[in-house]
Amino acid sequence: MTVVPALPSHTLIGREDTLGSLEDLLVGLERHTSDLALLTGPAGVGRTALLDRAVARARAAGTAVGVARCSPRESRVPYAVVTQLMASLWPASRIGALAAAEGDAQSAAAVMVRMCDTLLSSSVARPVLLAVDDLHLADPESLRWLVDLSRRLHHGSVLVLGTSPLPLRQLLVAAGAELPDGPCLVRPLRVDPLDAEDSRALLSARAGRPVPPSALSVDAVADGHPAVLCAVADRIAALGRPLEADDVPGLAAAGRAAWSACALSAVRGLPDDAVRLLRVIAAAGRTLDADRIAALAGLADTAFEDAVAVLRSCGLLAGHTGTPRLRHAWFADDVLAGLTRAERDALHVRAAALQGDSGLRIGTVVDMLGAVTGLVRPRTASGPGAGRPVRGADKATTAALRLALREPVPDSERVRLLLRLATAEAVSAPQASDGRLRQVLLRHATEETWPGVLRAADLLLARGDADTARWVIADVHQRALTGIPDPLLRPLRALGRLAQNEKGGLPLVAPAPSHSDRPGHPAQAAVAAWFLATRAEERARVLELARQVSADPEGVPLMCRLAAARALSCADDVPGAVAGFDAVAAEARRSGARAVVAQVLLCHAETAVRLGRPEEALRHLAEAVRELPRASWHSLLLPRLAAAEILALLRCGRVDEARTAAERAAQAPAGEESVATAHLLYARAELALIDEDAPRALLLLEECGRLLRSRRWRNPVLIPWRHTAAVAQHLLGASGTAGELLTEEHRIVEHWGTGRAFTALRARVRETLADHGVDLPEPVDAARPAAASGPAATAGEASAGDVLSASERQVADLVAAGLTNREIADRLGMATRTVELRLTKTYRRLGVRGRAALVAHVLAGRESA
Repeated sequence: MTVVPALPSHTLIGREDTLGSLEDLLVGLERHTSDLALLTGPAGVGRTALLDRAVARARAAGTAVGVARCSPRESRVPYAVVTQLMASLWPASRIGALAAAEGDAQSAAAVMVRMCDTLLSSSVARPVLLAVDDLHLADPESLRWLVDLSRRLHHGSVLVLGTSPLPLRQLLVAAGAELPDGPCLVRPLRVDPLDAEDSRALLSARAGRPVPPSALSVDAVADGHPAVLCAVADRIAALGRPLEADDVPGLAAAGRAAWSACALSAVRGLPDDAVRLLRVIAAAGRTLDADRIAALAGLADTAFEDAVAVLRSCGLLAGHTGTPRLRHAWFADDVLAGLTRAERDALHVRAAALQGDSGLRIGTVVDMLGAVTGLVRPRTASGPGAGRPVRGADKATTAALRLALREPVPDSERVRLLLRLATAEAVSAPQASDGRLRQVLLRHATEETWPGVLRAADLLLARGDADTARWVIADVHQRALTGIPDPLLRPLRALGRLAQNEKGGLPLVAPAPSHSDRPGHPAQAAVAAWFLATRAEERARVLELARQVSADPEGVPLMCRLAAARALSCADDVPGAVAGFDAVAAEARRSGARAVVAQVLLCHAETAVRLGRPEEALRHLAEAVRELPRASWHSLLLPRLAAAEILALLRCGRVDEARTAAERAAQAPAGEESVATAHLLYARAELALIDEDAPRALLLLEECGRLLRSRRWRNPVLIPWRHTAAVAQHLLGASGTAGELLTEEHRIVEHWGTGRAFTALRARVRETLADHGVDLPEPVDAARPAAASGPAATAGEASAGDVLSASERQVADLVAAGLTNREIADRLGMATRTVELRLTKTYRRLGVRGRAALVAHVLAGRESA
């Protein structure tokens, strides 16, 4: 008889006990004793190395060995693990013969049963080891096959040996199977991290030489995990020289990368509840207690405890009790990197739902999520995330820049450093950031540094402080008249005029004539287009100027380019506007101008609200707040953000959330009046009408109109305050005043030339008010706006037009066409719940009961028409 050496332990330091248990299992197998064992332990603890050692030992003893390596790619392929096991045990010809033994039309399940029977029969003569690595990544069908095999192990000589960070029962629950309590129970083999002495021994053995104490600080990262220690030791060996103090940070980085790779491998096979909880913990950091973490993850008590147990067994959480926190804070980057935009938005929605009784504010959670997700943007030199500052490095970056500014450097280099520091501080210290920009403008305005001066003015205006920007720009312009050539001053003049248009007041910088055929600079053409658009004058000229800037943006400040894109939006060139927004955002991201990116996203949201896409608007707003947390928005710009949020929520039918947003805006520090204030007044007025407070709505709308008229903003496409004020006047019995408002509005729109687009906008406003119970008088004006809402109108309006809004008619027609609620929601780009609410109102208004009656009503109306 051949003597087979026992499992050697000299290369697996600290694993003597586990190797002894494996030896006992293999000796029992050779004596025809079947068993089922599972090597468990946290990520990176060395389970695979132990499994490989057992496989080598079994092969040396002449045991038949089947090996399967589970992977995320094959986790959804039925019987992928069983196929690997059989392929390593039998030749392909035998597998094919088993598959076709009873005909070609056999099901996969029947073939697998036959393979199980054959395996057990053949194991009587020659014992079989089935080794499965990373069982948590196995497909459910293979897991159930292994369960069936475990029930019959006593019919043969088979040892099933698997590895997993999770106990087997938790794996089988996810696969819809249960482990039997019969004659063959699972033998758990727990593999724990190494202690400090074994960690030092492994480092020295793997590196090939003694490791000095300076390298042992990486154990805080390795935490006794052999996979991480081996990665660090390989890094030490690759140096080929004695370690120095400067090498330790690199060793720690190698350890972090190795630990993250192991942890992410474990995460891929976790149950959905555990993954969702892990993402919430990563986002929450240390800001939330256990109850709020569970609520944000949407888990009940039992499900929460089970998910926490799973994460602790994988070694992903710190400690064994208490509030769940990540073992390593930097692992949050890797966890959240796997979130899609839809999943991030869903997390924001759940965070918003925790208001009220839970005591958790939306702003707190949104800022929290925004701060963390900033870490996971791509760090390459290209792509949509290129150029964005990494939040985790902000403190180190700003400290280094401050130190650099203390040194004597040339003026041009000082301007460059100040601009870098200002962009780095835009989130964490926005007021300090503004101070850096003012310093560039007021102290370094020379011809050599002029590009930096223009960028500073652009960034200062992007922050939203139009009042300060216009005064500082005017001061710089006045002092630069004698030293800077006039062509270089023209972009600065454009920025000054843009600031004046936002804040109001007398012009402090001489403007270029708005009607000039040849504006002095493309930046001035952009601002001229925006001026004309706000005044609803010369739409053809607006389109010409704005498209000229979009086609050739070279040398045009970002805020001027954004103004040109907004002008295109007002002129009903939506594709051109969106392309302009995206181009500005891409350039802003490359240069790290987060305030500009946030403004672009706000413009995207406002355009989406105007076009009747409120869900899209909310997504843009969530991304804007992630880009620039609310606390970093200037008080002169924050009302616009609040207004867009309120209107988008109202269009989605989420009135309670709109009220909360309005209350939050009211609690914000009050700034001076600006155009942004008019946006918020209008949004609050719509909310007041829904709350049946017409007097208050009218008061807000009149103040909104006063602010807009004082700045000569006459275009109703920007804010349709006259139409909404007419609704309030009608509700208060002042039909004559309402008629005057509508007449003036109609005249402006006809002169501007976007009648069809404004009619659709006005119809959406009426639709929102009607959907929330506002008793709209019919007709408000002679134009019957609801009847001109575009392609939604059909022949079915003949019988329902007097009682249904445009959106209700649209939904009714799609129901008549045979579409389900989900299909209608997809077609119209809205939530399924919104479709259900509109259908309920349609049934009530038409006096019909149910879908069939609605279809009959619509079809009858078409026939009579």
